Amino acid sequence: MYIDTRRNNPNDSVCLKGKMTAKITIGSTPEPDFVAEFVWYGNLTDPIYIYGDQGVAPRLTAIQAALEAGTPTGKYEYRDKNLRSLDYYSLDSLEPWPTKSGHIDVTFSSDRKHAHGTMLIEAERENKKLTANVEFDIQNL
Repeated sequence: MYIDTRRNNPNDSVCLKGKMTAKITIGSTPEPDFVAEFVWYGNLTDPIYIYGDQGVAPRLTAIQAALEAGTPTGKYEYRDKNLRSLDYYSLDSLEPWPTKSGHIDVTFSSDRKHAHGTMLIEAERENKKLTANVEFDIQNL
Protein backbone atom coordinates (compact mmCIF):
# COMPACT_ATOMS: atom_id res chain seq x y z
CA MET A 1 0.00 0.00 0.00
CA TYR A 2 1.36 3.38 -1.04
CA ILE A 3 1.19 6.07 1.63
CA ASP A 4 1.24 9.64 0.33
CA THR A 5 2.07 11.95 3.22
CA ARG A 6 2.11 15.17 1.18
CA ARG A 7 -0.06 17.83 2.67
CA ASN A 8 -2.25 19.91 0.37
CA ASN A 9 -1.52 23.59 0.67
CA PRO A 10 -4.71 24.91 2.32
CA ASN A 11 -4.11 28.39 0.94
CA ASP A 12 -3.03 28.51 -2.71
CA SER A 13 -1.89 32.12 -2.26
CA VAL A 14 0.89 31.00 0.12
CA CYS A 15 4.25 30.59 -1.58
CA LEU A 16 6.65 28.12 0.00
CA LYS A 17 10.40 28.31 -0.31
CA GLY A 18 13.21 26.50 1.41
CA LYS A 19 15.24 23.37 1.75
CA MET A 20 15.47 20.16 3.70
CA THR A 21 18.47 17.85 3.53
CA ALA A 22 19.50 14.77 5.48
CA LYS A 23 22.31 12.31 5.96
CA ILE A 24 20.76 8.86 6.35
CA THR A 25 22.34 5.65 7.58
CA ILE A 26 20.72 2.23 7.65
CA GLY A 27 22.71 -0.08 9.92
CA SER A 28 26.24 1.13 9.28
CA THR A 29 25.65 1.80 5.58
CA PRO A 30 25.25 5.41 4.43
CA GLU A 31 22.34 5.97 2.07
CA PRO A 32 22.33 8.55 -0.75
CA ASP A 33 21.83 12.06 0.65
CA PHE A 34 18.22 13.13 1.09
CA VAL A 35 17.51 16.41 -0.73
CA ALA A 36 13.85 17.42 -0.66
CA GLU A 37 12.28 18.35 -3.97
CA PHE A 38 9.09 19.47 -2.23
CA VAL A 39 8.98 21.26 1.15
CA TRP A 40 6.02 22.42 3.18
CA TYR A 41 5.84 24.52 6.33
CA GLY A 42 2.29 24.72 7.58
CA ASN A 43 1.79 26.93 10.60
CA LEU A 44 -1.89 26.16 10.94
CA THR A 45 -4.40 26.69 13.73
CA ASP A 46 -4.00 23.03 14.64
CA PRO A 47 -0.55 21.44 14.20
CA ILE A 48 2.59 23.01 12.78
CA TYR A 49 3.97 20.82 9.97
CA ILE A 50 7.56 20.78 8.75
CA TYR A 51 7.75 18.42 5.79
CA GLY A 52 9.96 17.49 2.85
CA ASP A 53 10.04 14.71 0.30
CA GLN A 54 12.17 13.57 -2.57
CA GLY A 55 10.40 11.70 -5.30
CA VAL A 56 13.41 10.29 -7.07
CA ALA A 57 14.84 6.81 -7.31
CA PRO A 58 16.29 4.77 -5.74
CA ARG A 59 14.00 5.55 -2.83
CA LEU A 60 10.95 7.77 -2.62
CA THR A 61 11.25 9.23 0.87
CA ALA A 62 9.65 11.84 3.13
CA ILE A 63 10.55 13.41 6.46
CA GLN A 64 7.98 15.11 8.67
CA ALA A 65 7.59 16.67 12.08
CA ALA A 66 4.32 17.93 13.52
CA LEU A 67 4.20 20.21 16.56
CA GLU A 68 1.26 21.44 18.60
CA ALA A 69 -0.10 24.81 17.47
CA GLY A 70 1.66 27.71 19.17
CA THR A 71 4.74 25.68 20.15
CA PRO A 72 7.60 28.13 20.75
CA THR A 73 11.16 27.97 19.47
CA GLY A 74 13.07 25.19 21.22
CA LYS A 75 14.25 21.61 21.26
CA TYR A 76 11.62 18.90 21.60
CA GLU A 77 12.40 15.24 22.24
CA TYR A 78 10.43 12.41 20.68
CA ARG A 79 7.33 11.73 22.83
CA ASP A 80 7.36 15.31 24.22
CA LYS A 81 3.75 16.55 24.49
CA ASN A 82 4.46 19.39 22.01
CA LEU A 83 5.90 17.05 19.36
CA ARG A 84 2.97 15.21 17.77
CA SER A 85 5.01 13.22 15.26
CA LEU A 86 8.54 12.78 13.98
CA ASP A 87 8.62 10.48 10.97
CA TYR A 88 10.70 9.06 8.15
CA TYR A 89 8.73 7.38 5.35
CA SER A 90 9.77 5.23 2.42
CA LEU A 91 6.91 6.12 0.13
CA ASP A 92 7.57 3.16 -2.15
CA SER A 93 7.46 0.59 0.67
CA LEU A 94 4.66 -1.22 2.46
CA GLU A 95 6.67 -1.32 5.68
CA PRO A 96 6.90 1.85 7.79
CA TRP A 97 10.00 2.96 9.69
CA PRO A 98 8.61 3.29 13.26
CA THR A 99 10.40 6.08 15.12
CA LYS A 100 12.09 4.92 18.32
CA SER A 101 13.77 8.15 19.39
CA GLY A 102 14.90 11.56 18.17
CA HIS A 103 14.22 15.25 18.47
CA ILE A 104 13.57 18.48 16.62
CA ASP A 105 15.43 21.69 17.40
CA VAL A 106 13.46 24.49 15.71
CA THR A 107 13.64 28.27 15.56
CA PHE A 108 10.58 30.21 14.43
CA SER A 109 10.73 33.80 13.16
CA SER A 110 8.76 36.39 15.13
CA ASP A 111 6.06 36.47 12.42
CA ARG A 112 5.93 32.61 12.40
CA LYS A 113 6.45 32.55 8.61
CA HIS A 114 9.91 30.99 8.77
CA ALA A 115 11.19 27.86 10.52
CA HIS A 116 14.73 26.50 10.52
CA GLY A 117 16.68 23.95 12.53
CA THR A 118 17.58 20.30 12.78
CA MET A 119 15.96 16.94 13.44
CA LEU A 120 17.29 13.58 14.49
CA ILE A 121 15.15 10.55 13.66
CA GLU A 122 16.10 7.08 14.87
CA ALA A 123 13.80 4.38 13.52
CA GLU A 124 13.78 0.61 13.25
CA ARG A 125 12.18 -2.08 11.09
CA GLU A 126 13.01 -5.72 10.35
CA ASN A 127 15.94 -5.54 12.82
CA LYS A 128 17.51 -2.69 10.83
CA LYS A 129 18.19 0.70 12.39
CA LEU A 130 17.83 3.95 10.48
CA THR A 131 19.34 7.26 11.54
CA ALA A 132 18.44 10.51 9.77
CA ASN A 133 20.26 13.75 10.61
CA VAL A 134 18.11 16.46 9.05
CA GLU A 135 18.58 20.19 8.41
CA PHE A 136 15.71 22.42 7.28
CA ASP A 137 15.07 26.05 6.44
CA ILE A 138 11.55 26.67 5.14
CA GLN A 139 9.41 29.77 4.86
CA ASN A 140 5.94 30.88 3.80
CA LEU A 141 6.16 34.03 1.72
